[in-house]
Amino acid sequence: MKQRFSPALLVWLFVVWVLLWGSTSPVVVLFGAIVAVTTLLLFPLPTRSGVFARPLRLLALVGYMAWDLLTSAVRGSWEVLRFGRKTCSAVFAVPILAEADHVIVASANLVSLTPDTFVLQIDRQGGIFYVYLLGARSEDALDRAYHQVVDLQVRVLKALGDASEIRDLRTRADRAHRARDRRSAAPTSEEAP
Repeated sequence: MKQRFSPALLVWLFVVWVLLWGSTSPVVVLFGAIVAVTTLLLFPLPTRSGVFARPLRLLALVGYMAWDLLTSAVRGSWEVLRFGRKTCSAVFAVPILAEADHVIVASANLVSLTPDTFVLQIDRQGGIFYVYLLGARSEDALDRAYHQVVDLQVRVLKALGDASEIRDLRTRADRAHRARDRRSAAPTSEEAP
């Protein structure tokens, strides 16, 4: 259900105002409150009431992203230091598991946040992320990156998605994992007799 006036958004606008001015003087605080309230009254934004409904899952997502950020930075740095200009990269397709725009955008942004992956395109009609990977030296590296993107989408959906999308999430994720596993197991034209 959408609300017209979100207290969380009000607080966020107020905090941004204070940070922009770099002061907590009474004048800045007063005008920050006035600007935040006026902005939300004059320009009502659609808000989602359940975005912070699962704070533990959201916290787990933040922890996972912090770890992923660290490990991918190490992987990407090692790749560049070791191979220099001969660093390999690839683009691969991953099915989008979510329907809600805010979950799709959050997933794409979190994939792109890590130094060794980047979402190049979101094909909304086809339901596909096209992901760039730095350090694609083997099919195993591609498989690992593919499965990480699927798993990240699962985490984002569990933290930010609504109950209807979470209901059959495991089935969609398993289907996406199996599709990649079948593709990896299929012989290439060089291996085929």
